[in-house]
Amino acid sequence: MKKLLAILLAMLMVIPMAACGANNNGGDSAGGGETADVEMKYMTVDELNDVLGSDGYVVLDVRKAADYETSHIPGAVSADMDAAVNGDTAAGEETMTAASEGLDDTLVLVCYSGKKYAQASTNALSAIGYDMSKVVTLEGGFTAWTETYPDNVEP
Repeated sequence: MKKLLAILLAMLMVIPMAACGANNNGGDSAGGGETADVEMKYMTVDELNDVLGSDGYVVLDVRKAADYETSHIPGAVSADMDAAVNGDTAAGEETMTAASEGLDDTLVLVCYSGKKYAQASTNALSAIGYDMSKVVTLEGGFTAWTETYPDNVEP
């Protein structure tokens, strides 16, 4: 009887611990039990301007597709990560899988400010196994780009 009681108590202690780790939706690390965000590396707008259009670099505009259609950095490819930002990590991973398929280039992630959408993209790229040494985020995002290079934007 004591063994049975000890086993039941042990199970009661393990179940809540397992439940805390079950919510793995790519949220921020302050969410208690969620996985930590993958650390982002940054590129300045001037650094991007220097390599824009060069072999070995692909600019992924991870903002909403409608915003990309309004204006974007020349040569950028749209990879709408809105669903991932809103909690659908599987959709984010699908988007990044499609966007990076066949690539071995440095991916420059461009979102609104270089934060939330870029972080969701970085997390998704890490989850699908992309070489994270080749993933950078545009510091300050599209906002910083348009402030620095207002004439170098495609409608």
